[in-house]
Amino acid sequence: MHAPRSEPVPPTPTRVDWESFYQHYRKPGYVPGFEIVHKLGGGMFGLVFKARKESIGKDYAIKFLKVDDETVRDAVGRELETVHYFAQIDHPNLVSIEDKGVVDGIPFLVMSYAGQETLQKRLQQGGMTREQALHVFVQAARGVQALHEHSLVHFDLKPANIFLKGDVARVGDYGLSKLVSASRNSLSFGRGTPYYMAPEMLQRRGDARSDIYSLGIILYECLYGDVPFRGDSEWEVLRKHEVAAPEFPPHSLPEDRAILSRCLAKRPEDRFASVAELLGALRAPAALGESLRFDVPPPAAPTPAAAAAALPRDTAASPYGMPWRATPRGGAVAHLVQIVFGLFEAAIFVVLLPVRAASAFAGRGVVWLFQLPFRILGALARLIGLLVVLGLAVLACVVLFHLVAAI
Repeated sequence: MHAPRSEPVPPTPTRVDWESFYQHYRKPGYVPGFEIVHKLGGGMFGLVFKARKESIGKDYAIKFLKVDDETVRDAVGRELETVHYFAQIDHPNLVSIEDKGVVDGIPFLVMSYAGQETLQKRLQQGGMTREQALHVFVQAARGVQALHEHSLVHFDLKPANIFLKGDVARVGDYGLSKLVSASRNSLSFGRGTPYYMAPEMLQRRGDARSDIYSLGIILYECLYGDVPFRGDSEWEVLRKHEVAAPEFPPHSLPEDRAILSRCLAKRPEDRFASVAELLGALRAPAALGESLRFDVPPPAAPTPAAAAAALPRDTAASPYGMPWRATPRGGAVAHLVQIVFGLFEAAIFVVLLPVRAASAFAGRGVVWLFQLPFRILGALARLIGLLVVLGLAVLACVVLFHLVAAI
């Protein structure tokens, strides 16, 4: 009797078949275990879809990577194997990587669903206050710090890769720039985006300090509404990154200019050595669970009119030195209300007076009566002791007198 033959496993497609993808991606199980719901967006690295895990009904995001060049598909596939290093990181400010795979020759990544809003969309809706900008930026910086602590560099930080869901900001698309770098010729693809790219990236050199440069560009845009360098072409923008100094708007704070200038230093060694050092300069603790500490700029000197209207501070008349104001004078109605409440308080005091007297007697009088015998005995004991001391003193004097007389 022959054992039943198992069905042969279909070989992995040797080419990228986008036509088959568009025909079948909405079918349940096209990505095993997931049902693709709808498209979230697309960009230089691929197409992103919202998907629901069939077994538990939880939402995820699946990114199908664009790898059009057949000659580098195998190389990108090998790079995809390194994603498991990124998947080991669990941080609340990072979009976690949950799984990976290949379908119709198209590599894909399964990531946690961080919502559809990004910092780029938030900036396009209008300016942010300094507090709002720092609230988002500090969370993104903490996510980047988590990558650096695992010896991983993002290389493509930009507002479109910072996802916002409620009050939480998460950094995504880390590791993807390296995956597709060999399949794109434009500097917009592969390793960074020109508006946010560190100067050394043009020479294909970079490390964690390259991410700090990109964070500086993001912070600049959050605070002032635009990136510091623009141009008519990618090369013009990149050239400005190499040689041009950032210009700051007149309303920028000196402390912000100092931090941004250091982030955007042309030489990596002149920047902050780490994201933790950058967060320290912002007075924002790098450790999770700690509150932000925003520096409030000192107020301008008050005008004479404002000084006259200010609340007086008199530590002698004001408890704990807190500001106070004398009770303002009111009209006839206010005086009438005060009189009514005064009479009401007096009536309550008269009614409660017998109760307070009885309570005082019950609380203190009974204890005093109980202690009276002991107090009398104590007084007698002290009196007897005093008489004994006096008797001993008189006796000593008599003995001394007789001794002197005998001599």
